Amino acid sequence: MRKYLFIILLNLLFFAAYQYYRLPNVVDRVRSSVVYIQVQGVDGDRWSGSGVVVGDGLILTASHVIDDANMVTIISDDGGKIKSSEFFMSKDLNNVDLGLIVVSETNRPATLSWDDVEIGDTVFAVGSPYGLQNSLTVGVFSAYDRIVQDERLYQLDMPGNPGMSGCPVFNRYGSVIGILVRGAHCGIALVVPIEMCQVIVGVYESVQRTTNK
Repeated sequence: MRKYLFIILLNLLFFAAYQYYRLPNVVDRVRSSVVYIQVQGVDGDRWSGSGVVVGDGLILTASHVIDDANMVTIISDDGGKIKSSEFFMSKDLNNVDLGLIVVSETNRPATLSWDDVEIGDTVFAVGSPYGLQNSLTVGVFSAYDRIVQDERLYQLDMPGNPGMSGCPVFNRYGSVIGILVRGAHCGIALVVPIEMCQVIVGVYESVQRTTNK
């Protein structure tokens, strides 16, 4: 009898784990941390990008999304809007294409992954290509250490369309492995690894602690 109960319990646990890590369920859990960024430049031009909440009042994106920005409007998955004109750039960090937007409030932060990602792993991005907010894109991790303009990037087999710059790339468990900064509709995307994402957040927090002393 105990043997059958153990088998039933094992099957229930397996089914629960399977449901928890099904891609639709994983995407549903992470969507609230992803934002659509509408930018108004200092010269009046307008463009857009994507970003992800990484801390209390902090949104991580690509620095070229907020270069020359005067004001940004952050649109969350539920349609809420917040404006900001406070930015923190990472140009002193070996030309890493990352930047932070500081806002008054945010949704729940995403989980940043320190797990190794392997070539062939399934990954996915949630961004706003062509302004289509929080669209899902699925791809494959293709290569480490692609050097582009002295920047070390991951390569993905995944389209990177306009408007996706700054969007988070997740592993199959829903943890962020990097930020998409370059791409093409032909199916190649380049991503700043998570280590550098952690560095810029750490630098910002260090600056804030020094400033607030």
